[in-house]
Amino acid sequence: MPLTRPAAAPLPVGVTDPEDIRGTVDRALRRFWNGRETVLLLDDFDHRSTALVAELRACGARVAAVVTRAGPGPGAPSVAKGWHCADAGQELTRPRFESWLRDPGPEVRRWLDGLDPDRRWIALGTTRTGIARFCGRPVHGWRRPSWAGVEDKTTIDRLWARTGVASPPYAVLSVADALREPGTAGRLGGPAGVVVAADSSQGHVGDALGLRWVPPTRRFEDAVRELGAAARRVRVARFADGVPCSVLAMALPGSLAVFSPIEIVTLGDPAAGRLLFCGSSTHWRPGDSAEREIRGAARRAGAELVRTTGYRGLFSVDGLLTEDGFTATELNPRHASGLGLRAGVPDFPLYLFNRAVQEGVPGLESVRGAALERFVRDAVAASPSYALSVPVTGPGLPDGPGRLADGSSHVDYRVADGFAVPTAITPRAADRRAGPACALLAARLGDPALRSFPLGAAP
Repeated sequence: MPLTRPAAAPLPVGVTDPEDIRGTVDRALRRFWNGRETVLLLDDFDHRSTALVAELRACGARVAAVVTRAGPGPGAPSVAKGWHCADAGQELTRPRFESWLRDPGPEVRRWLDGLDPDRRWIALGTTRTGIARFCGRPVHGWRRPSWAGVEDKTTIDRLWARTGVASPPYAVLSVADALREPGTAGRLGGPAGVVVAADSSQGHVGDALGLRWVPPTRRFEDAVRELGAAARRVRVARFADGVPCSVLAMALPGSLAVFSPIEIVTLGDPAAGRLLFCGSSTHWRPGDSAEREIRGAARRAGAELVRTTGYRGLFSVDGLLTEDGFTATELNPRHASGLGLRAGVPDFPLYLFNRAVQEGVPGLESVRGAALERFVRDAVAASPSYALSVPVTGPGLPDGPGRLADGSSHVDYRVADGFAVPTAITPRAADRRAGPACALLAARLGDPALRSFPLGAAP
């Protein structure tokens, strides 16, 4: 199995050279942002906001204020003015914060108008912010309703069917019908059971909030009842036992850029049906054939996404690489994490570039999918990276660096704030998967029941 990326194909004549991508993007963003002031609309304001604030400042913009659901968290960048919902007695979940932004009330409007009486500021929200204006100010890169609708896990199979992308056997049922038909799990499930996913009828319920793994040892009805508190329908699908993975891509005017697949490092407890998301790794090398299959699925799905919704910007196709090939699970029409470009090109303004593509900012018309694809894939392959953390559940592990060895494998890590962050992995897996090493680390940290996927594969 090859452990290097295949050489990029020559670019067609007349396509912007990959070396010109950075300059083209920088010039367009500086022309747009220089001298502008912004108000950020963020559910969480902590160290994860640092890159966005740095990009704005590098492009000549001033971050004048921030509106958040809670106060500044650890590592939050310095911003002069802030409105924090928690300080006003409002304890909001992330989905409820996004709903609150639609009608924040007169007090917030008065506060913001006092800072920006001419309403010249531009608002910037999260990847899920679905409003075009906030208190009379335009929201740059807002999420259109037709785009958000694609993320509903109970409707995505229509897109897979239209594009010929493989997905597991499934059924979509109302919560009431699912409770009346517990045999659905046995009918659809394989050796590892089923996965039950909630719809988006009552707001976004992604990540662990909207997903339950139900192995044969667990009760299907319990999972449906849990999800029924925030959903009207559920999708029941056969659990596909494979390497969890994702591929990010970008829809540009008239072309698509599809990047390299990444490993979505997820551990599972087969007895309890528990899943633990640890992060992502761009070290993974699935092999040329599998890589072509995964990228081909993303290209077909992306073309259909653009055709049916007019989508622009970054999106991801998630799924699993099984013994039978790639099977898709979801499409996220937003800037998802894990691309890994920052490790190779730390000053590339990816957040603002994505929003600029979504808004049609002038100066980016010459960026073509083939050139951007080559630029990103080459940069990520040259500087593969991990973005991983494993929670400490057992006693006696001090903060600081550590090393865990097991035969031909070792994991270097650092413990802080209740998590171990792997910094270097020498995995036993021939394809450079990080999952087996994270399972080894989880056992050391007090959770030996967690295993990497595929569950039955030798590392």
